[in-house]
Amino acid sequence: MSYSFTELLTIAREVRDDFNIDHREVLENMTDHHDDFEVDGWRFIACNAALDILTDELGSDEYILGCFMAGFLSDVLDIDVDVIEALQKSEAYEALGKLILSMGKLRDLAQAYVDADGYGHHFNRWDGVEHELSSADYYAFKL
Repeated sequence: MSYSFTELLTIAREVRDDFNIDHREVLENMTDHHDDFEVDGWRFIACNAALDILTDELGSDEYILGCFMAGFLSDVLDIDVDVIEALQKSEAYEALGKLILSMGKLRDLAQAYVDADGYGHHFNRWDGVEHELSSADYYAFKL
């Protein structure tokens, strides 16, 4: 997206006032169309790219995929919760993650995760909060 001068000023004010960071670097990344970047302890992700980035990050760790709550995984995978609980009880988290990937359910899991908790729980390790910029189509997450 290209921004007008007025929009850039609005973004700069919001970043300066709400995040107290170098707005010039943020604006440069946004105008260069970067979907995912970090500035001064904050991670900015374009709203239209957030689900893809989350899906990629979740898919890179089979163990973590298997650690989601059994009831949540049961709903996403359409597998009896007792089966998932048994796998988790036997600490077969990585095997459960591989199952999620082999079933082609990773994107469904990511979407259900966002629907349940938003993006902040995954991307914001500081306080789990998802900040949506009102002046630009980006989320900001404290690192």
